[in-house]
Amino acid sequence: MPPLRAALLIPAALVAVSALNPAQAGGGGPRPAPATTCRDGYVRPDFTALKAQLTRARTQWNAGRPASYTYDLRQIAAPVLFPETRVTVQAGRVTRTDLLPGQQGDPNPLAAQTIDARFDELFQTLQRQSRAACPDVQVSFNPALGYPTRVYSGMGDGGIADGFGEWSIRNFTPLK
Repeated sequence: MPPLRAALLIPAALVAVSALNPAQAGGGGPRPAPATTCRDGYVRPDFTALKAQLTRARTQWNAGRPASYTYDLRQIAAPVLFPETRVTVQAGRVTRTDLLPGQQGDPNPLAAQTIDARFDELFQTLQRQSRAACPDVQVSFNPALGYPTRVYSGMGDGGIADGFGEWSIRNFTPLK
């Protein structure tokens, strides 16, 4: 075979081998993941605004937080809906969790958190979601005390229905 023809065939052979999947080419490595496409109408959350809102709410909470309180927690870690649970905090520590009337099973194993721990969890959620391709985050806070009343975190990629998380706080009651 003439040297020029051989020189032209080698790059063509390399292109053909690289077009095979890694296992066929002998690489055995993972294939790149397809690009994520956000669902129609998706709007990326403003993480700068969400983090500023969190900072304001936590400052408000720190200024007037009671050392002892109870709150009722409703939580979904899709596809699991946990039993609604009352959390009791005394002197800044969770001292008990109890099922709310009408609920069955054991108290939510994820419920035993102070409001301060919930703020920490929300901060971590915002950090993690800000790096995601199609994050969906919604938060709201109590206007009087600043504690979070609802947090939703999922993906706006039109994927499967599970894989999101949400919790809400109701009946927050300071204790004496």
